[in-house]
Amino acid sequence: MTEHRGWLNFLYLKATTPDDWSEKGTPHEWWDKTSTAPMCSFPRFDLQESTYAIGLMADRTPAWREVYSEILDEIAERSITYWAAVDWLTQFGHDPDRGNYPDAWKGTLIPEEFWGNYDAPGWTANGIAPWGFNADPIGADGNLFFKGWLNLTQSLHTYVSGYDKWASPFNLAGAYTSRFEWTQHQLAEHLHQQWLNTPMGPHCENTKAWPFCLSAAGLGLMMYDKVFDKNLHGAYFDWLSFTKDKFYGFEKNGSLQWVTMYYDGQKKHHHKTLPPHGLAIAFYAKPQDPEFAELLYRGAINFLGWDNTSLPISNEFMPDPRMFALGLTVSREFGDLVTYERLRKYAEENFEPRFFGPNDSQFGFWFNLGENWPRGQLSALAMCAEVCDPESWQNLLINLTFRSIFLLQ
Repeated sequence: MTEHRGWLNFLYLKATTPDDWSEKGTPHEWWDKTSTAPMCSFPRFDLQESTYAIGLMADRTPAWREVYSEILDEIAERSITYWAAVDWLTQFGHDPDRGNYPDAWKGTLIPEEFWGNYDAPGWTANGIAPWGFNADPIGADGNLFFKGWLNLTQSLHTYVSGYDKWASPFNLAGAYTSRFEWTQHQLAEHLHQQWLNTPMGPHCENTKAWPFCLSAAGLGLMMYDKVFDKNLHGAYFDWLSFTKDKFYGFEKNGSLQWVTMYYDGQKKHHHKTLPPHGLAIAFYAKPQDPEFAELLYRGAINFLGWDNTSLPISNEFMPDPRMFALGLTVSREFGDLVTYERLRKYAEENFEPRFFGPNDSQFGFWFNLGENWPRGQLSALAMCAEVCDPESWQNLLINLTFRSIFLLQ
C-alpha cells in the first residue's frame, strides 16, 4: 500500500460518510476545524485543501476518474452548507472578545497600534460599517475566502468529472436559516466584477484583504476560464500588477524582505510579516505567474535557510506546520530537489506519517497531536507532495489534453 493510495482510501471514506453540515448538525470530527487558528480554524478549509491532491491524482490516473469525481462532488456539496460559511453566518459585528486576545497575537496577527480595539484575523465582522449586514455568503462585499475557494472547488469538480453540475441553480445556506440561489457562472461573474471594482482586492473578513486568499481566488478564475472557455482571469493580473510594489518588499538585489499578510483598506494599513508567508502565496501563484511565484518561494527558503545544507531545518520562525507542508509541496513543484529532500526528511521525522484503519489501508499525517484522525488541512497540503512531480500543479491548470478528453462529455 502506497501513501497516496492510503490517503485516497481515507479521503473517500471521509467524503462519502454522511454527516450533517446544516444548522442542526455538526461535521464529523475528522474534518479539521482547528489548524492555523484563528484564520483557518473552520472546516471549509479542510474541504478546500482536500481537493488539490485529488486534482493532481486525476491528471496522473484518469482511469480512476469516477472515484475522484465522487469525492469532489461530496466536497462541493458540503461547500455550500451552513458549516462551510459558519464564520460569516455567526460572527456579527465586532468581536466581543477582542479585549482578551492572547498576548502572542500582538504585533504578529494584530497591529500593535490597534491592540485591544481591533478584530483578529478570522473574525468576519459581518454587519459593521460601511458594508452593513449581508445574510448571503456570496453576495456579501466581503467573504472572499469563501466564494473564491468555492469557485475553485466547483471548477475542479467540473474539470475532473466532466459534469457541469454547478451551472444549474444551487441553494446556498445563509444567515438565520435563509437560502440563496446561485449558479457557478453567476458566482464567477460576481467575483470578477467585485475584483474589477476593488484594485487592492476584495476583502475576506470585513476590512482585511489577503494576498494569500486573493491568489487562491485567482486560481479559481483561471480554472473556470479553462473549463468554460471564459475570460475572467484577467482581473487577477490587473490586481497583481497594481499591488506587486505595495504588498511585497524587495531589496535592490531581489531578495524578499517582507510580505503583506493582510491589507486593511479602512485604516490604510499593511500588516507586514516575514518572507516565509510568501510560501502560501507562491503555491497559488505558481500556475498563474510562475516567475513571480518563484521570487516568493526563493525569498522564503533563503530566509529560512532550507536550501543551505549546512543549516538544520527548524521551526524557529514557523511553529505552525502549515508552512512546512506547503514548503514540501512547493519545493517539489519547482523541482528544487535539495530543499525537497531536506523537507521530506523533516516531514518523516516530525509529521508522524502512518498507516491506519482496516489492514493499514489508510494513510495520513498525525503531527504528534494525539488525535483520533490525521489532521485534515495539514495532511491535505503535505499529500500534494506525494502525488506531485515538478510542474504538475501548474500543468493541472493548463493541461488542455486532459480537458479535451474528458470535459463535459
